[in-house]
Amino acid sequence: MLGSASESKKKIYRIIYGYWQSQCVYVATNLGIPNLLQDGPQTVEAIAEKTATKVEKLYVVLRALAHLGVIAEKPGRVFASTELSELLVSNGSPSIGDFLMHITEPNMWDAWRELENSLKTGEVPFELAKGQDFYSSYMTQNPNSKKLFNNAMSYLTAEAVDPLFEVYDFGRFETVMDVGGNQGSLIANIVKIFGCKGILFDLPHEIETAPDNLSKYGVDGAVQIIGGSALESLPKGADAIVMKYFLSVFSKEDSIKVLSNCKQALPKHGKIILLQTLVPSLGAPVEYPDGTMPALAAVQMMITNPGGYWRTEQEYKDLFEASGFKLEKVIPTGTSLTAMEFGLIS
Repeated sequence: MLGSASESKKKIYRIIYGYWQSQCVYVATNLGIPNLLQDGPQTVEAIAEKTATKVEKLYVVLRALAHLGVIAEKPGRVFASTELSELLVSNGSPSIGDFLMHITEPNMWDAWRELENSLKTGEVPFELAKGQDFYSSYMTQNPNSKKLFNNAMSYLTAEAVDPLFEVYDFGRFETVMDVGGNQGSLIANIVKIFGCKGILFDLPHEIETAPDNLSKYGVDGAVQIIGGSALESLPKGADAIVMKYFLSVFSKEDSIKVLSNCKQALPKHGKIILLQTLVPSLGAPVEYPDGTMPALAAVQMMITNPGGYWRTEQEYKDLFEASGFKLEKVIPTGTSLTAMEFGLIS
């Protein structure tokens, strides 16, 4: 009994210390320290000089990160990279480092401080904190935050595509439209691997950088880029619509609007493939093998979105049925991402 109480106390302390840890990791990553350590072990003085920081204050943070295992400390106040810090390198392809900096940037912390107020008022925490909505206004006016968001989404797509493509065949469709596809990494991979045509659809300011991104995959001529709002209408021409995490940003009412517009855009044999991390039902394991805890991520979605959050499989099934679709397949990918295929109710 005493051991159980002791473990419970340790768990509570770890939860309390959680934001200390993430802020130390954010600061180090934002300063580019994981990038610097790729060149080999360095003294705290050398790191301080390269990051324009005060040596003794920096040492306190680096020592804490070493105790967490994020970096390694060697004799003489020398610090070296670890497997964890390598994951945070952010000077190349999108990485966990980009995802970290998006999730923990100061403006996102401002929004989290409004969580309790939002529970009482029903308002969006980010809008309470910043006086503007996250997607349309804030990111348009803050290019660095927009870049972090885009890189974070590209990282999540890159992590998911190979396991997804092993279990789901997009090649049976002539044209696939990615609704809410941001820079187009997912549709680029689908077109390149399966040889179908592609349509990228998202808000006009979201697809501004898509042409450059698509050209990296060599598929810019095979993917049509269309700007617009899924709440208003969707272009026709695709026999499959894929949505990765897209419905998470919408309330139930707005999700039904989006799905109704999907219904209008698809032919009778058309399909929607929802790519989503599902919140486990009561009694199921609460954490995926990769460490994703969907119920906690659902709170993060609520921080920035008016009514949007991650849902259970049954909640998505009910949402689609209310919009004229039936669930035909549920395909686990081996990661935290699940593919759900929906067809029109005849």
